[in-house]
Amino acid sequence: MKSFFGCLILCSSAFVASAAPTAQPGRVGFVADAARVTQLAEWIAATPRAGFTPAFADRDYWRERMSANDMHNIVRNAKKLAAEPIPVLTPELYDDFKKTGQRKPFERPYQARMERLRTFTLAEGLADSGMAANGFLPLIEAELAAIFDEPSWVMPAHAGQNKEGAYVDLGASMRAWSLATADWLLGERLSGDTRKRIRDEVRERVLAPYLERVRAGDSQGWWWMTTTNNWNAVCHSGVLGAALLLVEDAGERAEFAAAFEAGTRRFIAGFGDDGFCHEGLGYWNYGFGHYVLGAEALRRATGGKANLLAQDKVRRIAEFGARWQIAGNVYPAFSDVTLSAKPSAWLTDFIAIRFGLGAVAGSADLSGGSLYQRSFDLSLPRTGAGPSSGAHEGGEGLPLRDWFPDGGALIVRRRPAEQGLAAAFKGGNNNQPHNHNDLGSFVVMCDGRRVLTDLGGDTYVKDTFGPKRYTSGVLNSFGHPVPRVGGKLQRTGAAAKAVAVRTDFTDTADTWEIDLTSAYDVPGLERLTRTFVFSRTEGKNGRGWLEITDRVRFRAGTAPQAFGTALILRRGQERSGIDEQNHRFVVREGKAAVRVFYEAENGTVVIREERIHGIVPDRPPVGTRVGIDFTAPVHEAAIRVLIESD
Repeated sequence: MKSFFGCLILCSSAFVASAAPTAQPGRVGFVADAARVTQLAEWIAATPRAGFTPAFADRDYWRERMSANDMHNIVRNAKKLAAEPIPVLTPELYDDFKKTGQRKPFERPYQARMERLRTFTLAEGLADSGMAANGFLPLIEAELAAIFDEPSWVMPAHAGQNKEGAYVDLGASMRAWSLATADWLLGERLSGDTRKRIRDEVRERVLAPYLERVRAGDSQGWWWMTTTNNWNAVCHSGVLGAALLLVEDAGERAEFAAAFEAGTRRFIAGFGDDGFCHEGLGYWNYGFGHYVLGAEALRRATGGKANLLAQDKVRRIAEFGARWQIAGNVYPAFSDVTLSAKPSAWLTDFIAIRFGLGAVAGSADLSGGSLYQRSFDLSLPRTGAGPSSGAHEGGEGLPLRDWFPDGGALIVRRRPAEQGLAAAFKGGNNNQPHNHNDLGSFVVMCDGRRVLTDLGGDTYVKDTFGPKRYTSGVLNSFGHPVPRVGGKLQRTGAAAKAVAVRTDFTDTADTWEIDLTSAYDVPGLERLTRTFVFSRTEGKNGRGWLEITDRVRFRAGTAPQAFGTALILRRGQERSGIDEQNHRFVVREGKAAVRVFYEAENGTVVIREERIHGIVPDRPPVGTRVGIDFTAPVHEAAIRVLIESD
């Protein structure tokens, strides 16, 4: 038992040199050289095949891993699902996305089948054989049969991305690894016909078309094979995980392993050298989480010799989840992220165990996620985990700031972070993965509560990722606390970028000035800057204040133009304590509140409230844009906003 757990933790530096081979000049990004395939094949052939955990047949292992309460809960949930029919997936439901652009009608039952398979499999395997009379094996076989009979494992929202031939997407790759994991865990409890069908379906739908692309060095239509976003890690990992469990030939398994190594280099390259995740926290959980799963599957399959997680940059990426916290376990909702997003517990536990970052939070969570993810979660040796370093557990010990110069983002805090103000600021460019046009956006917290915010992501429908994306007030700059210049919003594209002009960080105050001129396609605009000044000791009762100054200048000889800035309120929030004469108001969130003061140079400003609507028409507004606008066009002017706790 000790050697099994020890394999997870110990990363000998002797293996690092061979762990992450550099890309070969002239080779396709997801194709490794033949020598690397040969080397991996030798390691794989010399290593007994294994999943993240032993199979359920190893009862000594599973009795040691599971409590009576865990088993009771999973069996109870399985019995509840057993009383429900297998979710129906019809051709009409698959085609609904083409007609309506709505994703949820199909994706809910599609994902529910995986949830049922996970629950039934765990319920069957976690209990001793004497308790298995609950009848879960027939349910597992029936669920698998339904999945086998699906015309396509590719989700309809992704089906059009490759118009010719077979295709693998997020859903297909995750289905493949989940089925392979069920086969590994259950083994001969499954019928011989079912086990053969798992191998046949996974090979035909996922492994064979993927390997054909790798051998041909052809990613045409399979854009994710060389992209830098979460698709790269999720799809490559799903394919690798399934191959390592199902493919008999060690040489062929090595081809999948080499493709994973080569292909996911692009994924790691998509992060800043400071570890910043441009896609936001939710996709750090999803994308980097799958990279961890794939890398760990590879390490185990090679007896520890291929150790991708030993790279220095991977460690910095692993730190992102903890460093991205503002205060009170609240994280910025920049990009396509929910306001409630937090680092996944299994991932932070693994990071604590492997890298010594943070602290182990608790036990495995069996209530969600994929079957292979839960298997990995169950394998983590949480008891006796070593001491942590650089921990931000539950917000304790948060530093005064976390600065991401490559990512273009800054988190500022007081000490302790949950008392008074804390904030997050965003720069970057307007061509990032899951991009919003939001250069200069910010989030302000008071006493551990998010009071002024970014609205996070919009509803996922067809138009969310199509030409109409930036008609959404949530995704374009209208729904972000950034300026509007000459009546125009920010433009999309890499040329629109926040350029750092000045940084000045001290124990008492932090200053970050960014140039936003390139973000606005406004003839005559000469310069626009935004300056954030966060004081830890000023403000009401010395609880901090934030000053945001926007300065605009139009070229000499051009006509004055409209200019204004904004704050964003979520649905249900409203201003109170309004004093128009003295230019101030209050915004509350629960028991926390901030007082906002505003003033202008070279003109008079007025407050204009406008509702923010998302991508789906005819739905209620999701928030309010509190515009602070000049009443007349200006040539050179500034707006200063001061925020302090109320």
